[in-house]
Formats: sequence, structure tokens, C-alpha cells
Amino acid sequence: MDTLRNKMPMERLYLHLDKFNYLASDTIWFKAYLFEDAYLMPSTKSGIIYMELVNTENQVMKRMKFPVRYGLCWGNISLGESDLPSGTYLLRGYTNWMLNFGQDAVFSTSIYIADLNSKTIVSRESARIGSKSIKPVTRITDKVAALEVVSLPGKLQLEVAVLPLDDTLPATDHYLVALSRDVVCYAVPIDLKGGKIVKFIDKQLFPTGMTRFVVLNRSLQVVKERMVYIDQQDQLKISFSTAHAVHKAMDSITLQIQVADKNNVPLQGSFSLAVTDDGQTGIDKRSHGLVTYILRVSDSLLYSRNPVHDWKELLNKELKYKAEPEFIISGRANSAFKGLSEAKVSLFLQKPLMFMDTIAGPDGRFVFKNIPMSDTAVYKIQARNKKGKNFFVNLEVDEWVAPVFELMPKLEQMDSLLKDANFVQKVQKALSFKQKFGKATGHMLDEVNIEAKKIVKGSYNLNGPGGADQTLTERDMLKEGKKSLYSLLMERVPGLGTGSYLFPPSRQRKFGLKIKGQLVKIIIDGIDVDQSYEYWQSMSSDDDTLEGMQERFLHLKTNLEHFTAEDVKGIEVMYNSLYNIKYNNKFLSQAETRFSRGGGLTGVGGVSGIDYAYIEVTTRSGKGPFMKPTPGTYLYKPLPFSLPLKFQSSGYGATVHWEPNIVTNEKGEALVSFRAGTQPATYSIVMEGSDMNGQLGSVTKPAFITITR
Repeated sequence: MDTLRNKMPMERLYLHLDKFNYLASDTIWFKAYLFEDAYLMPSTKSGIIYMELVNTENQVMKRMKFPVRYGLCWGNISLGESDLPSGTYLLRGYTNWMLNFGQDAVFSTSIYIADLNSKTIVSRESARIGSKSIKPVTRITDKVAALEVVSLPGKLQLEVAVLPLDDTLPATDHYLVALSRDVVCYAVPIDLKGGKIVKFIDKQLFPTGMTRFVVLNRSLQVVKERMVYIDQQDQLKISFSTAHAVHKAMDSITLQIQVADKNNVPLQGSFSLAVTDDGQTGIDKRSHGLVTYILRVSDSLLYSRNPVHDWKELLNKELKYKAEPEFIISGRANSAFKGLSEAKVSLFLQKPLMFMDTIAGPDGRFVFKNIPMSDTAVYKIQARNKKGKNFFVNLEVDEWVAPVFELMPKLEQMDSLLKDANFVQKVQKALSFKQKFGKATGHMLDEVNIEAKKIVKGSYNLNGPGGADQTLTERDMLKEGKKSLYSLLMERVPGLGTGSYLFPPSRQRKFGLKIKGQLVKIIIDGIDVDQSYEYWQSMSSDDDTLEGMQERFLHLKTNLEHFTAEDVKGIEVMYNSLYNIKYNNKFLSQAETRFSRGGGLTGVGGVSGIDYAYIEVTTRSGKGPFMKPTPGTYLYKPLPFSLPLKFQSSGYGATVHWEPNIVTNEKGEALVSFRAGTQPATYSIVMEGSDMNGQLGSVTKPAFITITR
């Protein structure tokens, strides 16, 4: 068991959030604590944390990446950039290494987001994304009937009983093992030949947390299991005070913080603190807190749903997910499907300006380390053979693939919370404050009437910079990775779909792309993709969809799927006559603008009163739809790092103050100062943290500060 723990050391992640209910324009402020499982020291396995905001349909609305140092990380997630309707969302955090242990190893918590455009608070069956239920798991059929563990408060010993089904078992047929945080703390062979056995075990053998008792058979298979929580009363003691219990609006408030261990010895550590307005948010009673989650909940979730049947099998298991102690770029240079030995591989980054090079190994593998962090990184990788040539050189880069999680069961607590009149009143008050004060402080962006036009650099747009109904810029492309241009357009262009139409001069109907009933033309770097489409082929009129899939639609789709988002600098969509008239004049043939059949104008174009819609695509190469990738090059766009911002109080928001990096001195002391809001209120305080040496602490003080006029 120790060998397995050394091979597969688990990580425990906890996220301290500033609050649990937000407005759609808010920012989520968080601090992450990442521990190695056994002794709750800072994890050395992972230097990267991924966080996801997930809606009720299990769709990831936002995914971000943060750097971790010494097991600590803090940052923020802006909700203002996303279209988030009112409802419950899941905030999920994990490292790549944690994925080896299943979905239950991942930290997740549900939050509520209220849309500013909707004052109605609704449940929407949204709480399906909560935690899984906990229940005992029966392992395999065996001659052990039951395992009972009794832990009474005030008692120094645990009573553990094992009941056999019969008394004919060999004397050393089974083992009783107790693990805490995956460390074996107690292990003995048990003799069930004489019937029921009872063991009295000293609680001092185990640290605070869930202790897992298992009965193993001779093949080291788990046949029975029970868990019990043991509390050694060794949590950190956190206290704070202010000069005055009552303060006036906009007063400066200083918190004096004191942290000590269980023996009242002052202690240095890293802590996070949230001060919130009780009138706009409350203490999350569903929240477990750092101490409870790390020492109790995470074990209960993991082991109750992921029983271990065979320790030997796990020892031989190949790990699918690699640990990421730092951000690296790795891959393989090859030629004719063989590794290109001693290939010269170069890495370019434009912002910040950076150049690195390396030599590939005998198998063509290469790796770049110590790469500067960037929040908008686009890396160009180039490989050449030993002679400095790129002919017949191919590059494969190890791309990080986002995991796919199952939709989690319904969380009843969130449903009940959304039906709570007091909670609804708090959310409504937060919305009211936002609408009342946000405009004066410049936060109500939806009230601004003048907006700067988005511009695509290097575009062939006939209307000039910004002359489009919809514009997707390079920044938008960076978020899409290697998604095909066809998929990107279908997802991001409102109203874009497929349908049939008359495509002149053919007298049969075709099947292709449409926007709001208008036939779509694709222009790539100023070149009409239809230029290479032979539309005069005779067609069968039996099935519109089938014939279209055989011809023009397939032609357009093939061209669009040739490109990925990383090949594109920007996309501009024109469907109003203000923008598409110049495109009609340049790209429509006479047959397209004036198509007559049976004496009537049945085609498309200005003459018939039905305009085309145009999608102008600007690629990085600028070579139009005939671009061929340069041999030996690869454009790598990883999920960028998100770097933390400093909390700025609005003066009226639910989060009055957020301090993610409080470090106590050798006397266990720290000072935190902040300014009170503009309205009378009471403030609650939540502070959590660790000495990062195995000791944890959490404290909640409801209505600790009163603000008057």
C-alpha cells in the first residue's frame, strides 16, 4: 500500500471563494490550496491548476489556467465577458495529475449567478451539478459478513469488530488495515477461525481526518470497508479584532489577526480572507470550509465512490494523465513516420518577445522548459533536419486535451437555497445596488451607447475597418484553439445554418449555408471560395439535401475545414445592405444578380430584392483558400495563463474586501486594512489557511462589523 502511495500520491485541492452568489457582471475571487495527500504539505507534483465554470447542461462556459507555487495560487474569474443567464453553475478545479483518480478527486462547488437583465430568481432544476451521494460500498463476495467501527466522543480508543460468516476460515486468511490520507497507520492479520473478533485501537495512531478501515483477503482484495472521522482537536486557532465594533460608511477599518496552533504557540502561515455584506450575501451553510473539506469531505467522496478491489492491479496500472510541475512545450519531429534524430527545433514567441532552440533526441522527441508566462501566448515551432532543411519534416506537438466530466447528480441543498425567501431578498438587493450605483461608477456597461468598432488587422473588408455586422477578432480566435473554421462559424455566427436555394445558372435547387434566409458567400483573404466551384454540373432534383451535400455545400465545408481557428486572424460577417452592397457589386456574376426562369426573377441578388450575406475571413498567411501549411512548422496556442488582478472595492458590492495573500509573522500576527462601503450594513468575515506544514485553520464570524451612517 505504501508502494502504491509513492507511485500514485494523491493531491487535495481546495478553493476559498469570496462568496457563493454573484451577479453576471461580477468577478469571482479565489485562493487555491494544493496539498499532497499524506502530510498536507505543498504539492510538488503540479504547478498548474485548471478551473472551469459549468452550466446545468454540463457545458463548460469558461475554462482558465493558473500557475501554482508552493501549493498556493490566487486569482480571479471575470463573469462580465460571458453570456450567463440566471441560475446555478458548477465551479470546478483540478490538476492534470488529479484526473488519474477519477471525477470525485476533483474539487467542485456550486455557485449562483444572477443575470442583471433578469430580476427573477429561478431554480431551473439547476442543482443537478452538485456533489455525489455517499453510501457504503460492498466489494466482493467473501466469508466476512460485516465490519463495524465504533468511535465515541471522549473515548481514547476505537472499537473495531469483524464478523465472519462461518468459523472454518484459516487463521491468517484476512488482514485488518486502517489508512488515513492513504498512509497505513495500522495493519494486523486477523484470525476469524474462532468467530467474531474485536480490536480496541488507540485513536492517537491516526491524524485528524477520515480513517478508512478495510478487510483484505489473501489476494489483497478489499472485501469490507468502513470509514470514521477522527478529530484530534489540532486545528489552527484564528482570531481577529478591530479598534471599534461599529464603524461609519467609508471608514477605514483595520483587522488585527492572530494565528496560533492547538497549544497557543504563534504560527506563521498563508491565509485568505473575505469580508462580505450580509444584506447582499450570506454565509454559505452548504460550504464545508478548508478544514472540513480537506480532512473529511474529500475522502468521503473519493473512497465511497471509487472502491479499490485489487492493490496489485493498481501497482501495474499505466497512468493516463501526467503531472505538470511546470509549463512545458514538448513534441516530436519526424520524417516518413520515423523520429527525426537531432532535428533542430526552434520556439518563437512574439509577446513577450522570446526565442528558444533545442536539439531533438534520437527518437525525435523535444521539450522546451522555463518558458516565460504569457496571458496571450501564441508559439510558433519550427523544425529542420541536421542539414538545416525543412523538406519532408513533420511536427507533432503534445496538445493538452480538456477532460470530459459526467453530469453530476442533483444537489438538494441548492434547490432549497433558491427557494429561501431570505436568500432571494439578498440577491434582489445586490441587483438593486448594482443598477443604482453601477451607472455612476462606470460599471453598467450595458448603458453605454457608443462602442468602439472591432477591427481585424490586414482584412480585405470592402467597407473598411470595422464595416461589418459582426466581427470576431484575433483575441476571439485565441480562445478556440484548433477548432475547425466551419465549426467555429456555426457556433459563433448567430442565425447561420443550412438550407436549400436556387443557385444560378443551374435550374436545380442546391443546399448550402444561410444567414436569416440569405445565401452565404465565403470570402477568404479577398478571394471568393465559389471561384473554384463548378456549379454547371447536372444534378438530380430528387433530394435537395443529398445533391447539395454532393456539390456546393461540400465544396464550401471542405474549404472551411481546411482551416483551424489558429490559422485565422479575424472574421467579419455582413448581411445588411449597408455592408453587403459593395460585395454584391464585386463578387456577384450577372447570372447571380439577374436570374430569370419562366419569365420571373427567382434567383438571388439585388435585382430580385434578396441580398447575399458575406463572411470575410482573414487568415494569418493572407494566401486565401489555397493556403498550404509550411513544412516543419506548427502554430501552438495553449490555454493561456490567467494572472491575478488586485481586488478593487466598488463601495456597494456584496464583497467588501478580498485579501488572498495574508502571511502571518513569527508572532502569528498580521494586519489587514480596507474601507467600509457606502451603505449601512453588517459585515461577515471568513478566513482560511494553513502553515503549509500539515496544519489547517478556518474561521467564520457572522455580522462581525456594523456599518452606520
